[in-house]
Amino acid sequence: MSQSFATTDDLQKRWRGYNPADGQVAEELLVDAALWLSAWFPGAAAAAETNPELAQALLMVSCSMVKRALLNGDTEGQASNSETVGPFAYQVAYRNPDGNLYILAAERDLLARLLGLSAGGAVSMNAPGGL
Repeated sequence: MSQSFATTDDLQKRWRGYNPADGQVAEELLVDAALWLSAWFPGAAAAAETNPELAQALLMVSCSMVKRALLNGDTEGQASNSETVGPFAYQVAYRNPDGNLYILAAERDLLARLLGLSAGGAVSMNAPGGL
């Protein structure tokens, strides 16, 4: 079994609306989030052992990922909501209807900076034969 970067207690401290009844699902999602983060940022787990800021960022991002995944059926996760009275219409669009785990660009940039990676993906290169 893989290790997670955060616990359900960490999630509860960061999310006032956390429902402890979701604890088992949240634990599994935290493990899944750690797997995704480890795949997207190879070496992050090992680097976090000696870098407290990186460890804190991985914890924070893991909690954010799981919160977004758990909000998929809640009104807080709505991207839009419309209502018509006659002849009766109601429409809701959710930001994350499948409950997927994902990171925001700001979270990606934070982790990349703490890992010493180029956040923009740009690198400096010299072409052979160039000036």
